[in-house]
Amino acid sequence: MLNFATFIFFTIISFCLCHIGRSRRHFSDEYRISTPACDVVCEGQWKSEFHVNFHKLYDTEYFEIPLDTTIVKNRANLKLFCSSTTQKYTCLRNECNISRTPWSAEKHICVGHYDNFDRNINCLSLTDKYVQKECSNVCNAIKIELSQLEINRMTEMDFSKQEKNEFIEQNKHCNFIACHQMCHEYVINKICIDSAASARAVVKSYYDAYLNREYTSLNKDDHDELYSSFCRRVTPGQDENAFTANMTRFNNLTLDRMRNDIRSVFSILD
Repeated sequence: MLNFATFIFFTIISFCLCHIGRSRRHFSDEYRISTPACDVVCEGQWKSEFHVNFHKLYDTEYFEIPLDTTIVKNRANLKLFCSSTTQKYTCLRNECNISRTPWSAEKHICVGHYDNFDRNINCLSLTDKYVQKECSNVCNAIKIELSQLEINRMTEMDFSKQEKNEFIEQNKHCNFIACHQMCHEYVINKICIDSAASARAVVKSYYDAYLNREYTSLNKDDHDELYSSFCRRVTPGQDENAFTANMTRFNNLTLDRMRNDIRSVFSILD
């Protein structure tokens, strides 16, 4: 006969296998004190499968920007990654009764746009080596500046030191994201002549959604003033002059400088 400790052990083990379709379990608050939350278990199972499938740790060896080689290396990798990701969301829905989840990179790729990624996997695979090396080199080295207008605005709004740092870091992040999008699209134009338009649309959709997530995160916490003019310029639906006026020329120069840096790196493809 199973004792209580053994029962709990087998319950947790079976809970971790929640990607296998079963009816949702109900746990008392007392039980939840000593066991992981349901969504944490689903997430943990997914990351464990990622490690088994690709021999990499998701938290430290997988990168959302640029698109990770793990996903775009070939169709088999994309299919394996998305099969596991689909199981994660099935687990959240069936085991945890969570049907609405926020945007994430894996959800975008595997749930919302899998067919588009699958149709363009050959181009994404061909361009990956350039994205990982040359694009990463240029985007890690881009010169990032704040305009004097925005520096003055932070002073006028009496930003704290922490707010200034968050503003600067978010601006750097937006520059990095925009650079990778521009660079990937540039490489696609050079490598994937026949399928360039379709592949560019896949990349643009991914980066646009990623930037929207960045803005939504700040806006949700009522900190959208920390989203720089450049961030707004490259995020769909945002006004680059919303908080600081007359920023269009500065942002144009920033994008032109990025574009020139990318072109100089890829002169071998011209």
